[in-house]
Amino acid sequence: MPHAPDAQKGSRLPLFLAISALFLAIIGGGLSLVTLRALAMMDGGDKAQLEQTIRAYLLENPEILPQAIAVLRQREERAEQQRLQSFATDRWEDISQDPFSPVVGDENAPVTVVEYYDYRCSFCRRAHPDMVRLLDEHGDTIRYVFKQFPVLDREGPDGVSHFAARAAIAMSRQGDFLEFHDKLMTHEGRLHKGAVLDIAREFDVDMAQFRKDMDNPAIMDYFNSTIQLARMIGITGTPTYVINGKVLAGAQGYDAILALVQDQS
Repeated sequence: MPHAPDAQKGSRLPLFLAISALFLAIIGGGLSLVTLRALAMMDGGDKAQLEQTIRAYLLENPEILPQAIAVLRQREERAEQQRLQSFATDRWEDISQDPFSPVVGDENAPVTVVEYYDYRCSFCRRAHPDMVRLLDEHGDTIRYVFKQFPVLDREGPDGVSHFAARAAIAMSRQGDFLEFHDKLMTHEGRLHKGAVLDIAREFDVDMAQFRKDMDNPAIMDYFNSTIQLARMIGITGTPTYVINGKVLAGAQGYDAILALVQDQS
C-alpha cells in the first residue's frame, strides 16, 4: 500500500514544474530541457523558495498567466503540427498513390499535388481557379491527384457529395474527368444528384457503363480508407493540399500553393 506523503510529493512535482515552466516561458522567453532538468533536481528547500517567488510574482502580475498559457498552447499546436506532418511524410505513398483518385499530369513529374475536396464545399469552389491556373502555368512539372473527400454529407453515403464523387471517379474511367470536374465545381446553384447526371449526359460517354462504375462497391471502401487516413494525419476539412508530403490546409490562395510547389521543385 503506498504511503500518502510519497504520493503527495509525486503529485506536486509535475504541478511545480508546470508552474515553473509557465513562469520561465514568459519571463525568460523560453524553457530549455536543461532548465527542466535543473528544476527536477532541486531539493525541497530550493523548490519551496522558488514556488514562493513564483506565487508572489503571479499575485502581483496576474495578467501574465493568460500570456503564459497562450505561449504553451502555441508550442503544443506546433508540436502537434510537426507530429501530423511527420505522419503525412511517412504515409506519402499511400496518400499519393491509389487506384481510384483521378490523376492529371506526368506520372514522373517532380512535384505531386494531392487535393482533398468535396464537390459541395464552397471553399473548394472558391479555390478551384487556383488548380486551373496551377495546371495551366506549371502543368509540365506537376502531377495532380484529385482526392475525393466527401465529408459534408449528413445523409452519409447516400448524400450528394458521395454521389458526385462517385460520378467523378466513373467519368475518369472514360477519359473526361477534368472537364467534368470543372463543370461540377462551377455549377451554379445547389448541386443535387439530378444536376450531376445532367452534366454527365453532356459528355459522349457510355451512360450504362458510367452508372455501373458509379455503383462499384469498391469505391465506398476507397472513401472510407481515404477519410480514415486523412484523419490520422489531421485532415478534417476541405480543401486541403498535400504537396510532396507537405500539408497545406484551407483555401489559402494560389500564391501559397505555388510557393510550396516551388519549394518542392
